[in-house]
Amino acid sequence: MLRILILLTTAASLPAALLTDNLGKSKRVTLEKLTVADKAVWDEYGLVEAETGKYEGGPKPFTATAWQLKDPTGAQAAFRWLKPAGAKTAPNDFSQYSKFAVADAKSVWMTHGNYLIHFEGAQPALDELKIFLFQLPKLDQSGLPPVLEYVPQEGRIAGTDRFINGPASLEKFFPAMSPSTAGFHFGTEAIVARYKVRNTEMTMGVFYYPTNQMARERQPEFEKVDGALVKRAGPLLAIIAKAGNADDAQRLLSQVNYRANVTINEHKPGGEAAKAGDMLVAIFSLIGVILALATMAGIMTFGMRFLRRRMAGGKDEEPMTMLHLSDRY
Repeated sequence: MLRILILLTTAASLPAALLTDNLGKSKRVTLEKLTVADKAVWDEYGLVEAETGKYEGGPKPFTATAWQLKDPTGAQAAFRWLKPAGAKTAPNDFSQYSKFAVADAKSVWMTHGNYLIHFEGAQPALDELKIFLFQLPKLDQSGLPPVLEYVPQEGRIAGTDRFINGPASLEKFFPAMSPSTAGFHFGTEAIVARYKVRNTEMTMGVFYYPTNQMARERQPEFEKVDGALVKRAGPLLAIIAKAGNADDAQRLLSQVNYRANVTINEHKPGGEAAKAGDMLVAIFSLIGVILALATMAGIMTFGMRFLRRRMAGGKDEEPMTMLHLSDRY
């Protein structure tokens, strides 16, 4: 008994595998933990662990690799970083499960919640894919960072966009700016990408701050970056470092706009007086309904008595039942 308890305790303490061992006909035949380069960047993105394994026995063998991150923000960041530059939109079997899914001749890259997933060698069948995604442990499908909504698409060179949320990713993907200028202690997040405007290529970063005031305070620091052009729009700061053509840079900056969504709970015109009037109207309406019901009940009673009198040969019924209690005295 003690031995069983020890085995159960040991098994419970071991981390569960990210990759399920059974996909129907396809079975996992290998499993390895991955070690990653650029560990500082992965730490900023929130990498928890990563595994790779080979599946055989189905229509075609394939290799699956999964990176588990703390949240979907980290998964989309890793996707932008690792996806092949020339990849196209993935087949519907994959894209229906993920906003971020691309494929090339040899592989498929996709996110699913807080996971980055890579299938190589062949594509799993739809039924296998469903099982694979359903079995992922500790799945998180929370929201994505707001900055993604404000990054211009026109003129962006495919495959060049990178997500930045700390000093390590800033140094790797946008070294023109220092961490102190970005101010990551505010919870700053950014997308950096290459753009082509007319015949000019340039790199633009769009930084998102939690409030307009924070962005306003950081704007003078952005403007100190050598050769930079800066635009603020609400909580957004867009910066182009070392723009080759100032006019084209301004055209690109003009695409960065913030759209605030404001919800206002409006009171009905008239205030308390209108509420009192509505109450009086409701009261009189109720009185009218009661009077109508009483009138209908009286008409129905008269009609019934009239019919019963005719059936009795014209004799009136006794108007009421008499108990004659006084007759005993």
